[in-house]
Amino acid sequence: MPVYTGPTANLPGRARRSGRAMTVWSDGRMLGEVIACEWNVNIEQIPVVISGQWRTEQKPGGEERAGTFRMQDVHDKWQLMVWRFVRARRDGDRSLSASLPEFSLVTKLDDVGAPDQTRWQLDGCTLFEYSGGGSQEDSLIVREIPFSFRDEKPLHAFEYGDSGLIITEA
Repeated sequence: MPVYTGPTANLPGRARRSGRAMTVWSDGRMLGEVIACEWNVNIEQIPVVISGQWRTEQKPGGEERAGTFRMQDVHDKWQLMVWRFVRARRDGDRSLSASLPEFSLVTKLDDVGAPDQTRWQLDGCTLFEYSGGGSQEDSLIVREIPFSFRDEKPLHAFEYGDSGLIITEA
């Protein structure tokens, strides 16, 4: 087996990630458990023309933060949250339609045998879409819920460095 250089070279299988646990929070109350979550921070690229040359380069622009989480369907809390917001806008109720309730999402990777746990928190999460329905073919309904978020931070993260494990805490 070839030997690769670098801090992550030839890490054993137990160092590979598997499994996540997530919870959703609002005003200090847990609203639910999430079975899967993916999020992205996309940084817009702005093309810059380099004068006198036949080329352009890129510089960073605005950021977009969006993701999707999946939950086992227990009740209609998420659908009702967005429905109430949409209904208030439609009815012209400025007090209710002024803001959509925000929540935080905490992701946690605590794998047995892995070197350490990883926890990230997404703050200022909001929903702008909901879905419903069901099927006789589904033994368990799982909803995919798209969301956007304002900020993210590592509560407890680690990386491999040349001198070993480097831990970052918020």
